[in-house]
Amino acid sequence: MPRNRGIIVFRYLHFFPFNVSGRLARRPPKLTFGSTAPKRLQRIRGAGKEEASQQLQTFRGQGRFIHHLSNGKTDMPSLSRPRAPMRSDKSEIPAKAPGQKASQKPTPARGAVTRASGALRPLLGAVLGGFLGTNAKSSAICTNDNEKTSLETGEITGGEVRRSPMLPRIQRFILQSVSRKFLPMSRTNNCLRLRQGSKQIQVWQSIEHKTTSYSGLQTCGSVWACPVCSAKIAERRRVELIAAMAAHKAAGGCVNMLTLTSPHQRTDNLKDLLAKQALALKYMFQDRSAKAVLSEMGVIGQIRALEVTHGRLSETNNGWHPHYHILQFGGVGVDLAIFDAAQMKDWSVRLYLRWAACCVRAGLGEPSFAHGLKLDDGSKAAKYVSKWGLEDEMTKGHTKKASQGETPFDFLRAYLADSTDKQAGALFKEFAETFKGKRQLFWSPGLKKRYAIGETTDEELAAKQEDYAAMLGTITLDQWRDVLRVEGRGNVLYVASTGGWDAVMVYLESIRETKLTI
Repeated sequence: MPRNRGIIVFRYLHFFPFNVSGRLARRPPKLTFGSTAPKRLQRIRGAGKEEASQQLQTFRGQGRFIHHLSNGKTDMPSLSRPRAPMRSDKSEIPAKAPGQKASQKPTPARGAVTRASGALRPLLGAVLGGFLGTNAKSSAICTNDNEKTSLETGEITGGEVRRSPMLPRIQRFILQSVSRKFLPMSRTNNCLRLRQGSKQIQVWQSIEHKTTSYSGLQTCGSVWACPVCSAKIAERRRVELIAAMAAHKAAGGCVNMLTLTSPHQRTDNLKDLLAKQALALKYMFQDRSAKAVLSEMGVIGQIRALEVTHGRLSETNNGWHPHYHILQFGGVGVDLAIFDAAQMKDWSVRLYLRWAACCVRAGLGEPSFAHGLKLDDGSKAAKYVSKWGLEDEMTKGHTKKASQGETPFDFLRAYLADSTDKQAGALFKEFAETFKGKRQLFWSPGLKKRYAIGETTDEELAAKQEDYAAMLGTITLDQWRDVLRVEGRGNVLYVASTGGWDAVMVYLESIRETKLTI
């Protein structure tokens, strides 16, 4: 398995070949958008400065400006990507309050698309040209401050570079497309692709964060198999965890984190391993000695998270590695001064002895003292929660070393980089089928009620829309078919967040034209 997982193959994404690290691919393809582009470019390069300037502006205004102005060597940060306003009249954009239904907005006619502002064309050039594989060094876009255009090459330099919060979302759409390949009969196969009944497909933009999202589409709500839904669910669950921890600390308590790991081997079946580990956990919390330790800590409840990695890339390859992270809400009725290093070590040793005995009883074997159990203080718990969930795995999974194991979504990245990696696909399918229906988080009975945390399912969180957002526009069924044809769902959201609805209309028209020329 090569260390550099390379460029995303063209069949999975029409316009966005990211590499595994989240950066854009390095080799620029020689793409021509429109049959008139090469001849027009030759005229621009052979004209005088004044005439060339006029032709260049006309060329850009017609949406034909792509990075091949410099023979396909334009560097991504040098491309102009101005952030155009969503609308010239913001009063026309309805704010979506909680429970409010969006009013239907007519889709601009084709003539309106061709009259889109010339300032939007460089943005489209970045999407159609830059994301096809220019020499981008980071996930960034540029403003048009202090920009300069070369009359000889058409290269645009200058501008302030800043990161786009939409690029990780685009990556998740890419990984979801790979997930569908291995789960064709699951709900993930239709997630954010099919409409909810007869609802319209609309694009909304968060007023606070300026990110964009869809409404009117089905969601699968799978925190295990769907990269898009899992990120959305994880972020909302993280808010619940932080709220509960803050309320507990305000009441004078403390939160510690307990990590439990059991022995595992390459030949272990994941389903059997999970069953034995769950049995060991049951024995653990029924054990009198373990209950005594928790009582000394003043624990009134806990939140348990189930996670899993795989060690196929490590030297030893011990296979699946399921483990628990448990947030313990303690310090109730006890003096917090006793939570010093010596006391924490004492509790840790006593709990390990009981956990080791429970693992043996469940048929797992005895875990090592170094890895079987770890008890951390509140600072570790707070750090874990601040980065909790698959959202963190999505954005930082590429930095993990092989010795730490691959996450399930790392399997998707691996297959995306190398379609001959059949093992990655088989492992992801085994994971998704085994974890289907399981809860990622388990709260002790009464803990949510104690801290006024509402009961919501993963499906409800995945389908929930932004409470305060503005509707940018509506996508017709024919336009949506074109978007699905080129795997451009993430592209639409990115263009909408950076260039507004006019830019979306230009993009939709461009992919329609590519279909007509095929």
